[in-house]
Amino acid sequence: MANPQSEGEQSDFDGDTASPQRKAEVIPDAVDHFLGSMLDSIKSRNIPEINRLYETIFNQLTDRYYSKTKWPSAQAVGDAIGNNETLFLILYKELYYRHIYARLNPVSFEDRVGSWRNYQQLLDLMIEQLSDGEDLAIALPAQWLWDILDEFVYHYQTYSTYCHKTAKMQKEKDIKELRENPGVFDTTKVLTYLHQLVRYSLIEEYLQNPEGANGRNQAFTDESTRLIGYFALMQLLRMHSLLGDYRLAMETIENIDFAAEVPLFYRIPACHVTVYYYMGFAFMMQRRYVDASRTFQDILVFLSKISAVNSLSYQYDQMLKKQDQMYVLLLMCNALCPQPLDESLEKPIREKHAEKQMRLQQGNEACFEDLFSYACPKFVAASMPDLDSPGDFNANEAHQRQLHLFLQEVKQQQALPTIGSYMKLYTSLQTSKLAQLCEMDEEGIRDQLLCVMHKTRQLVHQKEGKPLEGVLQPCGEVEFYLDGDMVHINAQKPHRPHTDVFLEHIVKFQDILKRMDRLDTAVTK
Repeated sequence: MANPQSEGEQSDFDGDTASPQRKAEVIPDAVDHFLGSMLDSIKSRNIPEINRLYETIFNQLTDRYYSKTKWPSAQAVGDAIGNNETLFLILYKELYYRHIYARLNPVSFEDRVGSWRNYQQLLDLMIEQLSDGEDLAIALPAQWLWDILDEFVYHYQTYSTYCHKTAKMQKEKDIKELRENPGVFDTTKVLTYLHQLVRYSLIEEYLQNPEGANGRNQAFTDESTRLIGYFALMQLLRMHSLLGDYRLAMETIENIDFAAEVPLFYRIPACHVTVYYYMGFAFMMQRRYVDASRTFQDILVFLSKISAVNSLSYQYDQMLKKQDQMYVLLLMCNALCPQPLDESLEKPIREKHAEKQMRLQQGNEACFEDLFSYACPKFVAASMPDLDSPGDFNANEAHQRQLHLFLQEVKQQQALPTIGSYMKLYTSLQTSKLAQLCEMDEEGIRDQLLCVMHKTRQLVHQKEGKPLEGVLQPCGEVEFYLDGDMVHINAQKPHRPHTDVFLEHIVKFQDILKRMDRLDTAVTK
C-alpha cells in the first residue's frame, strides 16, 4: 500500500537515526533478556507471554532502569537482536516513543517526528494486510492493541497543541521545523488511518451480524483484526469529539455492541472508560442531559466496583483522572437537568464534590466555566495554524469555542431553577403572581416559561436502538401548560422502580458475603 506521507514530510528528522560516531549504548542484562523473550514470543504468537512481558516486565524494567532516561535506541536494540527483525523493531519503537511521551517531557520535535514515522510504518503494514484480505501478521494482546491506537491519537493531540504554541511563540528554529515537516500528524491522515482500519477489518459488518461471515475473514475469523477495528471505532469517537463534531462522533459508534451480554470494550478498562466518557460528553453538548447523566452514572458505578486495573500501567493515572472528570461532568448535567443519582455515588460526591455541587445548583457561572475547563476533552483545531500571520492568532481557540457554546446554554437556563422552585408549591397560579414571585414583568415570565418548556424537553435514548436515537420527553422537575393567563402545574416526582431497589440491595448483600468469605479465609490461614 502506498505510504500516505507527502513529499514535504521528508526531512532530516528520522526519530531514531543516529550518526556514524554515535556512542555505544550499554543494555543491561535484564533488559537484553526481556528483548529476547519479547522477540521469541512475538515470533511464536504467544499472546499470554507477550501480555506478561508487556504489562508487567516492561513497566518494572522502566521503573528500575529508565524512570528518567530513554530506553535504548532502536539502533542499539537492532545491533543486539539483529536489524532484520523489522516488525519487532517497529513495535519496540512504539514502546520507546510512548515511554518518552509518558515520562520525559518536554518531548523533542525529533521524537515527535520519529513517533509519526513509526506509526506510519506500523499502520501501513496493518492496512496493507487487511486490504488484501489477510489476517494480521501481528498477534498482540488486546491491551497492547488498544494502547497503540490510543497513544496514536494522543500523540496527534499533543502535536496539535505543540504547533499552536509554537505559532504563538514565533521562535525561528521551531517555525522552521514545522515548515519542513508539514504532514506530521495531519488531521486528515490520522482520520484516514482510523477509517481504513475500520473499513478493511470489516468490524462494522461483524458487529451488525457476527454470524454473517459468508466466506469473509478479517473480524469474523481473526481476533486481533476484530480488536484493532473495534478500537479504531473508539478512537474515531474520540477524534470527532476533540474536533467538536459530536453528532458524527455518536454516529461512529452506532454499531457498538452495547446490548451484548459482555461487550468487547469490557476487556480493556481504559477502552470502557473512553467510550463512556466521550459518549457522555457528546450527549451533554447536544443538550441531552438525561442520557449524559445516565451514561456517566453507569460507568462510575462500574468503576466503583472493580479493582482489576494494572496500577503499573502508564494509563492508570489517566483513568483515575477521567473518573474524577466524569464526576464533575455528572454534577454539571445534574445541575442543568436534575435527575435522581445512584445511591452508591452519593457518598463520593458528598465527600469530594459537595462544594462544587452547591455552587453549580446556585447557577454560579464561574463555577460552570472552571469545571468545564477541567473536565472537558483537550480540544484541537483541525488545521495547522497559519505560520505567516501570527498577529490575530489564538492558540486556545478550539477550547474557547466549545466553552462559549456551553456557557451560552448555562446562561439561557439561569432562571429555570427559580421558576421551577416556585411552581413546585402550586398546582395552578396566575402568570402575574409567578412574575411577582420571580421579580419579572408578565411578558418576561411568559418568555421564560416558553424557554422552560423548550429546555426541559430532550431526546431520551430508550433501552434499544442506536445511541443518537431517542424519544422527545419532558425532563424537568415540573410539567406545566399555559391556559390564557393561568399556569397549570403537574409536579413530576420520579420514583425508582421497586425491582431496581431490590436488585441493588441483593448485589450489595452479595458483596458483603464475598468480603466475609475472604476475611474467613484470611483468618483460617
